Amino acid sequence: MNIKHLSPNKLYLIALSGGADSIALALMMKREGLRIMALHCNFHLRGKESDRDEEFVRLFCQEQDIPLEIKHFDTLTSARQHGVSIEMEARELRYTWFAEMSQKLHAEAICVAHHQDDQAETLLLNLIRGTGLRGLSAMYPDRTINGLRILRPLLSYSKDYILDYLKSRGQEYVTDSTNLEREALRNCIRLDVIPMLRKLNPNISECLARTAENVRMELDKDSSEAYYHSWLSPCGFTRQQILDIHAHVQEEEGNETPAHTGKTWQSPTHILLLDRKQCILRELTTITNTPSMPTLCVERMPDDFVPTRKDFLNKNQVFVDASQIQGTLILRPIANGDRFRPFGMKHGTKLVSDYLTDRKVNLFDKQSQLVVTDSHTDNIVWLCDREIDHRYSITPHTTTILRLTLSSADAR
Repeated sequence: MNIKHLSPNKLYLIALSGGADSIALALMMKREGLRIMALHCNFHLRGKESDRDEEFVRLFCQEQDIPLEIKHFDTLTSARQHGVSIEMEARELRYTWFAEMSQKLHAEAICVAHHQDDQAETLLLNLIRGTGLRGLSAMYPDRTINGLRILRPLLSYSKDYILDYLKSRGQEYVTDSTNLEREALRNCIRLDVIPMLRKLNPNISECLARTAENVRMELDKDSSEAYYHSWLSPCGFTRQQILDIHAHVQEEEGNETPAHTGKTWQSPTHILLLDRKQCILRELTTITNTPSMPTLCVERMPDDFVPTRKDFLNKNQVFVDASQIQGTLILRPIANGDRFRPFGMKHGTKLVSDYLTDRKVNLFDKQSQLVVTDSHTDNIVWLCDREIDHRYSITPHTTTILRLTLSSADAR
């Protein structure tokens, strides 16, 4: 799940605390042109600091022209009534309100700003407490709980990246002072354990986050994400490429009209094309090697020859009016800007690229498409295996018919 994979036609709610992570998320989503609304919770647990956060969020949303809803909670009283910890009650209050707002506004999801470092902390936190495989999978980038869809678009971004992003834009944020208190186990992991592990492995957060991702894939072997991984990994595609491909396919499936047709990804040995909700995989050798050109055979038909319906059904041959040919017939690949007049079109011309797009021809087949042209006029006579140019079609007044045939039925 990535911000670029979100739909511009749907409403997304953002859990906006005012901290660096949620502020960065809001800015990224806004700059991506997405429909967003911010939700801020004031739990009244930190006195003036809680009010400071609320005021900061209010001013930020005004400056950025982001719609905002604020909810106040008496968290301490509610926690006592339910006999749970303050942290647990705050989480329950927050997500219950998020679900209510999501349903009320018909939002696609609530976006929260958990990032790669949070993912590493979560894995370690679960491990310390004693957990099974599900706990080692940590946080999911896209998950629905009790009818509320929760997205974590920043899960692959490090904290350093987020801070650099805000610094480059001169954007301020607020800091929750309780994040610096070691009473909470997560804070100890963040402030003490992770820095110690980073001395052993500078990329520890990335490695732990990747471990969680590996566990998720093992747990969800029947998921589409795992399928793409098992399919594309042997073809040399990286983990990030596979995640990107999977996200694009999922977004495409959710759109009424294709948004990413023609997008490609390349590994050292293969290239994958996304074409109208379909993935087409080809070896690079079949793309980069120059294919052998078929032979164009031009045959003058007997004067009494009349093509039958069966003749016209053979896509590997066409019949043209010889009197319309002014030069030599040349077989070549299509070129940018090629135009022709499809059969039945009485006036004007159409771009070959548009014609192929209208017929949902994929990029690979477009690149190998051949045409026959008249050397004198450079007009296209035949879009091979597909369509004759109307100007060269035979009519009741045709006296001499030429049959054009390609040597290979596979040629395009």
